[in-house]
Amino acid sequence: MSVFPSRLFVLIPLAVAFWGLPCRVMAADPDPVVWRTDYNAARKEAADKGLPLCIVIGSENCFYCKKLEGGPLRNAAVLAELSSNFVPLKVDATTDPALPRALKVQLYPTTVLAGPDGKIHAYIEGYVDAERLLDNLKRAVTASTTADWAARDFEQASKALAVGDYPAAVSLLKGIHREAGDKPVGLKAKQILEEVERLAAGRLARAQELEQLGLTQEALDAYAEAMKAYAGTRAAADAANRLTGLAARPEMLEKLRGRAARDLLAAAREDFRNGRFYDCLQKCEQLATAYPDSAETREAQTVTADITGNPERLAAACEQLNQRTVTMYLTLADAWVKKGQTTEAISCLEKVLRLAPGSQQAQLAQAQLTRLRANGQATPAGLVKPGSPR
Repeated sequence: MSVFPSRLFVLIPLAVAFWGLPCRVMAADPDPVVWRTDYNAARKEAADKGLPLCIVIGSENCFYCKKLEGGPLRNAAVLAELSSNFVPLKVDATTDPALPRALKVQLYPTTVLAGPDGKIHAYIEGYVDAERLLDNLKRAVTASTTADWAARDFEQASKALAVGDYPAAVSLLKGIHREAGDKPVGLKAKQILEEVERLAAGRLARAQELEQLGLTQEALDAYAEAMKAYAGTRAAADAANRLTGLAARPEMLEKLRGRAARDLLAAAREDFRNGRFYDCLQKCEQLATAYPDSAETREAQTVTADITGNPERLAAACEQLNQRTVTMYLTLADAWVKKGQTTEAISCLEKVLRLAPGSQQAQLAQAQLTRLRANGQATPAGLVKPGSPR
């Protein structure tokens, strides 16, 4: 059963001669909704009032039609939606088959929801429960009164919400609410924004609890996460203010420095364990420069001594540095070639041959040297070959 099929067509006014007799409604008990009995009159009323149409097509002998009539169409929320926002029409396909035939109805009951202009927004075949029917009614109201741009943005916002991308959803929904105002899509956007705000406020409250418990670092992380996850909300702005204030405290600054030093030392140790001795030395040097009096720097000095005091490790560090230098010279050679300065490029490639003889990088450098030299004599930067245009 498909609620929103691809077949979107328009309910066109039919000839008066064809609709000489009004459509008769299915037998039903009195209810608060004034069900229309004539399609042409209902169609005109919808256009005049700017309200969507709800057409329920069934048959007196249809079990599920009676089930729909006695259940969802007696639901208080459904009745309220129909009476406030729709021009409702019931048609008995047994006695008045023309409209069902025109709409190509093949299953009873079928509920057709169309805009004031006759464009069908929902084509609901078969019995549906009250919750699903109400959802389709609300969607039809929104679709009937929503500009194309707002409908597109609302759809994108819904997709963003589905994957937890609240910043994107909030941005789209704010735009819809600002432009659509009190129209249904604007009010719906406002409602969803309020729900997102409640979620963000809950995340902010959790961060505040951590701060009150003295768990400063955990509170900082929680404030930062609230800012990131709910950007664009009031709660995210409050989290940013709390984060700024908390991070500016002298004791917090010291804690942040301590955490940064510990993280850097941990990364240096990880490099040491994995044989990346040059990287390890670099991080130890950063520690000594940024945090000269810290315990982490003293530990880093021990790690440095374990490398520089061991010829094999220090040789490995030198080779790692050499490899990086070779790679940089190859990159620099490419940059010179792109600028047309082949002399400088050849100089870089020759250095690669000297620094890493027999290596794969040397083979690449030699191949590029051969190509450059085959293209002619290199010209120093700033000079022009004889006969070349100036």
